[in-house]
Amino acid sequence: MKRRNFFLFVFFWVCVIVRSQECPLGLGGTDPQQIAKVFEFDTAQEQRMLKWVDSLEQKNAPLQLELDELLASHPQQTPEQLTAMGQKYEEIKEKMVRNSRFYDRLLLGIFRPVQYRKYEELCAELDLYPLEPTSEALLKGQENE
Repeated sequence: MKRRNFFLFVFFWVCVIVRSQECPLGLGGTDPQQIAKVFEFDTAQEQRMLKWVDSLEQKNAPLQLELDELLASHPQQTPEQLTAMGQKYEEIKEKMVRNSRFYDRLLLGIFRPVQYRKYEELCAELDLYPLEPTSEALLKGQENE
């Protein structure tokens, strides 16, 4: 039970830190159909988004395996061991968040101006900072990392 509470605590704070700064679309975590509906995507936008969701899942799959292995095998008997495990956990989760943020920015890059304004309005309502859109050309550089 202690272990579960610890991970819920760590996960909560990772989410709070990320959310207090930026306004993610949540690609990979949010239902893609919900995103398409809210922003009234056309067919081409929806197809590109689904392609990026698949790419994000493939990119994060090894990280998820790493997390699963960490949780299953890392010693957890002492506070020091739990702290060390928490730090490793945060590092892996941060990589996953960075991946999601990258694909969110790609998706924002194909928004029409009216869609992006709606995104900015939603972020403002939540007191979050909108992400800057990026171009698909950057995807090629990101894939080599």
